[in-house]
Amino acid sequence: MLMKKIIHLSLLLILILSCVEQEQVSATPTPIMQQYQLVAEVVTTKSGKVKRGEGLFQVLGRIGLNDQRALDIINALSDEVEFSTLKVGDEVTAFYNPEGMIKAFHFSQNLVDTHQLKKENGSWVYSFDQKETVWESRIIEGELKNNSTLQDALLDQGLSTSVSNDIVSILLCKVNFRMNARAGDRYKVLLKERKFGKHIIDTTVLYTSYGGRRAGEHETFLYEDTEKSSTYTAHYTEEGEALIRSGLRFPLSSMHVRSNYGWRRHPVTGKRAFHRGIDLRGREGRSVFAVAAGEVIKSGFNKYAGNQIAIKHRDKSTSYYFHLKNRAVKKGTWVKAGDFIGRVGSTGRVTGAHLHFGFKNSKGRWINPLNKRMIATPKLSGDRLDQLQLQITEVKSLLAQAETRKVKNEFVAMGEKEIIDEVVNEELRL
Repeated sequence: MLMKKIIHLSLLLILILSCVEQEQVSATPTPIMQQYQLVAEVVTTKSGKVKRGEGLFQVLGRIGLNDQRALDIINALSDEVEFSTLKVGDEVTAFYNPEGMIKAFHFSQNLVDTHQLKKENGSWVYSFDQKETVWESRIIEGELKNNSTLQDALLDQGLSTSVSNDIVSILLCKVNFRMNARAGDRYKVLLKERKFGKHIIDTTVLYTSYGGRRAGEHETFLYEDTEKSSTYTAHYTEEGEALIRSGLRFPLSSMHVRSNYGWRRHPVTGKRAFHRGIDLRGREGRSVFAVAAGEVIKSGFNKYAGNQIAIKHRDKSTSYYFHLKNRAVKKGTWVKAGDFIGRVGSTGRVTGAHLHFGFKNSKGRWINPLNKRMIATPKLSGDRLDQLQLQITEVKSLLAQAETRKVKNEFVAMGEKEIIDEVVNEELRL
């Protein structure tokens, strides 16, 4: 009997203590949101790669973006991305929230560089992500064989088609390969390669040389200007002369194509229309230059082109410059190549400051201006020529270092061969 009372009392005591603990806990309740970490918002991604014959607009349509959203993204990227370099395999990724609204967008043209857009307060905010890479230089050299071309030789050495084409295009300015190339001609190329692990991300051709009995001896050196996308960044002779002296001049001192020639969605109307020129990025007030000598046949304003200038050249072709902030030449004025004619603006029907540059051939037909050969100057001068000479000194130093490594490797290889031959002979004697 006594034992039963003790057990009842013990149970009652435990019950009372548990109630007290419950009251103490409930006295300072912890919100559920503090007890558990917030679950991240569910995001759906859709990715696509550029296919042959596609533009960025078509790819964006394939990953679920309607015309207006695609247009917004292209406009948001146009000042940062050089759309003229769009190629097969470039990748786009759209990030959608549970309601199906796009919240972020990524565009990549290689393994390490990603252009990023993020929606903040209803507007796109741009950022750029870049993985760490290293730059290394190397020399490619050799001789032409019978029934072989320079491009064949470069491809045989493991260079990509695009890099091989670049090298051939540079030397074509000095060498008539069809008439003068012969077996035994010598070539040498100095490359600067940007690497990510074993992958080559970018290749810059720093130097080329070609020599032969019929072709003569030729060298070219890359001049790299301090301004990004500068039209002066190109190959020159050691004296600073342009490889092509008769090309058109560039209308701006730097070239960044915001919108290409051909069919596109108009950035203002959103309608599909043929773009009879190219749109070049340029800050408000930047100088615009005549691409060739000629007579100004139009200098005026309309509601679409804004302030516009047209110049008729000696070969009957005509160049056009739209959306100018102001015009520095009048109708009837004769201008020379490289003359200042106005400033970049945002007049007419536009979304922001840029230069629309158009070109008609001698028959009055619109053509892609990028198909015309253009140069910044026939010859570098002043500070740019001084910088070229410094860069040439660096290139020659790299060539000398590479030659030293080559000779060293040949000696090592010869030494290894002698050791191997000695071992083989010793085994034969045994």
